[in-house]
Amino acid sequence: MSNILVTGGLGHIGSALIRKLAPHHNVTVVDNFLTQRYCSLFNLNDVRFIEDSFEHVSLDGIDTVIHLAAITDAASSFGNKEEIEKVNVRDTQSFLKRCRDSGVGLFVFPSSTSVYGVAADEVFEDDEKYLNPQSPYAESKLAIEESIKQELGDSCKYLILRLGTIFGPSPGMRFHTAVNKFCYQAALGHPLTVWSDNYEKMRPYLGINDACFAIQHLIKNDKYRNETYNTLTMNVRTKDVVEFLDRLVGVEVEMVDIPLLNQYSYTVNSMKIRSTGYYTQDNILDEIFKTLKLLSGLNK
Repeated sequence: MSNILVTGGLGHIGSALIRKLAPHHNVTVVDNFLTQRYCSLFNLNDVRFIEDSFEHVSLDGIDTVIHLAAITDAASSFGNKEEIEKVNVRDTQSFLKRCRDSGVGLFVFPSSTSVYGVAADEVFEDDEKYLNPQSPYAESKLAIEESIKQELGDSCKYLILRLGTIFGPSPGMRFHTAVNKFCYQAALGHPLTVWSDNYEKMRPYLGINDACFAIQHLIKNDKYRNETYNTLTMNVRTKDVVEFLDRLVGVEVEMVDIPLLNQYSYTVNSMKIRSTGYYTQDNILDEIFKTLKLLSGLNK
């Protein structure tokens, strides 16, 4: 059993991932409770937990680091550039150097498909020529990708996963991204607040189970190391998500005109990760149904 450290392990992805890793690995979780997701610790077995910031945690005996700790809201990052620069860039750059110097064998970094720019018709491959981040959050992800490639790769290998927008329930799920936010509004019987400029736009989405499976799958085999992988379940329009919800529960839509913040239309190709044997299991309609079922008591 390998020794895995998961930073930011109580968040939307981490709270699901640590439960899947624990039966097969020695898992240490570090989280500073900035978002106070104490519920992520409920019914959690065989996991060592440290309440602290990732930059302070000991790396003694750690084989693999999965670095989920970050400020993650892309839209709000426009008003939070200094904190994004500190936590997502400078602190993470120092941390990955410590991982390298401490004998960590593998550094797993969840980047984002938001590192890509704007494209009307083009499909983005796992290729550097398409990189054109449109928010401070996306810029921070790309900065760390570049630092990883400069600092790691020999004794400390790496995996970079450019994740689509997460959907589906987890113990520490958040509701600031489109699918989950719409589910929350629908459960309350409120209109879905849809950015009008975003309604017809295509974006890559990633189910929570597919996200966990991608990480588990790739860390098993050395031949997949030192690579960057687009990781998504499907590309879908905001309009399609709204129609899925309407089909399940019936919804009203309120179009909202706001500045277009990181909500550009693009489609991402995930054939590279699929060529490793990775396959998707999540269905966005099913995950919407599960989320609505968990929230079904809110509007009684």
